[in-house]
Amino acid sequence: MLKIYTTILIFFLFTFSLKAQFIQNISDLKGKPLVENLSSDISGSPYLLDDWLKGTVELGNKVSYKDVDLKYNLYKDELFFKNPKDGSMLGFALPVAGFSLAIKDKLEIYRNGFPDIDNFNRKSYYQVLFDGGIKLLLKSTKTLIEVKLYNSPTTEKKFVDNAIFYVFQNSVMTKFKPSRKDFLELFKSKSTEIGDFIKNENIDLKKNADLTKVFVFYNTL
Repeated sequence: MLKIYTTILIFFLFTFSLKAQFIQNISDLKGKPLVENLSSDISGSPYLLDDWLKGTVELGNKVSYKDVDLKYNLYKDELFFKNPKDGSMLGFALPVAGFSLAIKDKLEIYRNGFPDIDNFNRKSYYQVLFDGGIKLLLKSTKTLIEVKLYNSPTTEKKFVDNAIFYVFQNSVMTKFKPSRKDFLELFKSKSTEIGDFIKNENIDLKKNADLTKVFVFYNTL
């Protein structure tokens, strides 16, 4: 049964990533110089991953670029790309509507344009874990904090990871925690079916892959 759900999920993600209408050569991609102003004594990284990741970028004008070397800064919520000419890091000259990242054997899809909620706005990027009428969104961020070192008057600055889940349906954003209680409340009209599915399939709601399977199942009801 889970193989069927996985196939459906791949279909949704594949179609979701093909919304851009025109594919352009990366050499035509225009960028702007990057100004880094973070101190070098900060522990950790502001990026999703420090390594460059191959991906596809869709600009606001529906033009997309494939096989771009990308870095996603979670602290600034900004996407950067590697200049194919000299290897420097550049910001995008035009707004980015969405992008995908190839991470190992997975394709992660990010989009913006969702309604304002909490500290996020329409420019904020969310990872789309499921898109089938109802959308499961993950907002990953990095926060810069100061920690006082044990038995020392000095403090250390470091980045910490944060993850918030949202559902987007009928033009409304709803935040929820990946717990059984919140989940069944979220899908109150189908709580019996959802509860049985979670139990029978040994779903761990703290795992993104399992969480996504529940949304795939819900979409079939």
